[in-house]
Amino acid sequence: MKNSIIITLCLYLIDLSYFEFLRSYAIKINFLTSTNSIVDKHQEGLVNDFNIYSKENHLNITLERTCLSPQNVSVKVSNYASFLELILKKKNTNYDLILIDNIYTNLYSNYVVDISKYISNDTLEHYSSGISKQIGYIEDKLVSVPLYIDGEVFYSNRKLLDKYDEKPPETWDELIRIASKIKENESEKGNDDLIIFAPNFADTELTLCTASNFFYSFRDTVESDMPSYTSKNCVRALEKIKEIKEKVSSDEEYRCIDTELFRSLFQGNVLFTMFFGPSLEDQYYITPIPGERPGLSASCIGGQSIILNKYISEERRIASGKVIDFFLSWEIQKKNIINHRKYSSIPEIYEDEEVCRSIDCELLKKLQFIARPTNLLPNYNQYSFKFRNIIFDFIYKNAKASETLQKIEDIAAISFISPSSSLGVVVITINGLLFILILSTLVIVFHKKNQFYLKFYDKSSWCLSLFCLCIILVYNCSFLGPLTTFKCYLFQYFTFIGLLGLFYPILMFEIINFPSPNKFSEFVKRYHLQLNFGLIIMDLSYSALAYSLFPSKIKSVYVDDGKNFQKCFLDKTNPQYILFIIMVVSKVLVFPSMAVLSFIEYNLLNIKNEIKTITILLYFNLLYIIFFIIISSFHFEQFYFHSISKIVIIDIIVFINYLCIIWVRMYYEKGIKDDNSYGVKIVKKKHSRPLNNMEGRSLDGHSRSKSLAIKIINYHYYNTSLNTSKKDDSLNKSNTITQSSIPEINLYTGIMTKSQSECPMQSNQSEQSEQSEQSEQSEHTGKQNNNNNN
Repeated sequence: MKNSIIITLCLYLIDLSYFEFLRSYAIKINFLTSTNSIVDKHQEGLVNDFNIYSKENHLNITLERTCLSPQNVSVKVSNYASFLELILKKKNTNYDLILIDNIYTNLYSNYVVDISKYISNDTLEHYSSGISKQIGYIEDKLVSVPLYIDGEVFYSNRKLLDKYDEKPPETWDELIRIASKIKENESEKGNDDLIIFAPNFADTELTLCTASNFFYSFRDTVESDMPSYTSKNCVRALEKIKEIKEKVSSDEEYRCIDTELFRSLFQGNVLFTMFFGPSLEDQYYITPIPGERPGLSASCIGGQSIILNKYISEERRIASGKVIDFFLSWEIQKKNIINHRKYSSIPEIYEDEEVCRSIDCELLKKLQFIARPTNLLPNYNQYSFKFRNIIFDFIYKNAKASETLQKIEDIAAISFISPSSSLGVVVITINGLLFILILSTLVIVFHKKNQFYLKFYDKSSWCLSLFCLCIILVYNCSFLGPLTTFKCYLFQYFTFIGLLGLFYPILMFEIINFPSPNKFSEFVKRYHLQLNFGLIIMDLSYSALAYSLFPSKIKSVYVDDGKNFQKCFLDKTNPQYILFIIMVVSKVLVFPSMAVLSFIEYNLLNIKNEIKTITILLYFNLLYIIFFIIISSFHFEQFYFHSISKIVIIDIIVFINYLCIIWVRMYYEKGIKDDNSYGVKIVKKKHSRPLNNMEGRSLDGHSRSKSLAIKIINYHYYNTSLNTSKKDDSLNKSNTITQSSIPEINLYTGIMTKSQSECPMQSNQSEQSEQSEQSEQSEHTGKQNNNNNN
């Protein structure tokens, strides 16, 4: 007997030591909560019950609670939501599970994981529909799960209703009738302190809850969703709010704050109110909130939910999922209802006999829950504040119902230009006319009287350039209808590619007409069309790849006193931002290349008008880029300015580029013909020597560091291209008036060298001797040719 006792004691000690060993290596899950009371038996019970359950089932998980209350922290519990957001933004890993008010689910949605991945299928089945879906899901992500819920109910003074043989009202019209009757009779008896109806329209968050109850109680059927703010249902609801105030209540009763109302409730001095309530069945009838018609009701959802910190390790996430499974289990939910009046969001639990013996299950079954619009703005407090200010203008002032509801709709509504609106029709018309104008110009370009255009481009290049101008107009479509990531793609790449598609042929033209013969110019001349299309296809492929791998983001801009809108947002942490910058930097080199070539070829007589046109294009587009960068640097929070300014800028750049390459070019061509009408042509020429000799002298007299600049300057003063083929020369001659019959005065100008400036007479004599030698040589050659012919 003694030995068996010793063995049992040893086994107990071994078992105790084993569990102490496991506990020392157990996964610790920290549960962050808040409370207004010194002791919260509900939260303490949850933690103790789980640790017992974990030990019995060998889960090797220890749950610890950190509770913020007025007794242990300097931060007010009213600022608990802001405190949580602060620690989550800092990626704090000290807390695994966090208890929040369910109105802040959207506020924390970016800092939590999808809980559905870490809880059991049985739990997920109970919490993926109904009330849980209303308050827990953001899009398709289960952001939070309700630990318990609460709902607003309607309180009717039992003593007064029995006194006047009335029942709790089921409709708002019944409330007006009963309240008018009791108010009149009680006033005659001197009971002027009675609060007739206090619906919680004070300057607190509960105002939005009360308004939601009214709006939802005016929906068409029980199965209908919340009506839109601009619907006739909400207009009737808003007018009913004011009608009740004017007929049976007052501004003071509507503005009564919850603490004063709570005290009056206990004193039995309230006829009607709706509240997240205490159990006062002995003093009040507790029923569903009235509606527009019998059977319609509403109950704004309150309560607290659990979120799972996404910055913790995967091991702690899995362990936290087991804690959530325990909290949401049928047994724990029953215990919360029976012992603490913490109601569950599982509808089936109100069929349980044990539960229904402790609470009024029939009342809870009749409640028609509606969640507050917490996900319309990132910051729910900001939305609630704006909502109150707008609706108070109607309730306590003289604002119109329809205007009030439109302002409420605009708090979170994203505005865009509808294609069917008057502004949308104007945008479509202007851009459509530009599109038709640009493409129809091909008829002018290809007309036989305007062959000078084909000196600039061939037919394929003209089609490509004008088509690229039309591509830029596609960007304006992004402002018609809701903004999408594809429309952002159109802006970021198509506008850029459209401009490059316009300038690629120009760059090819300048390379082909380079003053000095070179193999690269010959290659470009032979394959310029293939190069143009190849570069554009490469740009499109590059941009399509960037869009498919890293699509752009859309940022919503919320304006305090105006219309909200969305704009494209290229996150600097997004790899697409780097790809876009690489593309921009690589393609921007096209513009300085064109500028240098324009300077080099500026005095070439055979393409003088074309180079002037190109120079005007470069100046204009440079000014446009600078202006666009300045405009983009300002963050204008005004919808119409943001949209229309960019549409106008795009239309202007397309139209002016079109004017330059078509009509400015024609102006220069017509100007030449007008100058020839006088019968005398005055030609300003430069003294030029063979280009190779000029280069040689320049390079001999200067260092290699300055040789490139000197070459460019020498090219600039040269007026004849040695790279022009016979075919080009014949085309040039055919496009200009024959000059043989027109007297020509040549004015020679040039830069004199130092030797020329010192000995002008000597240089003149040398030039005259050279000319005389050349004339004698030509005469001698002519005589020999005549003799041969004879």
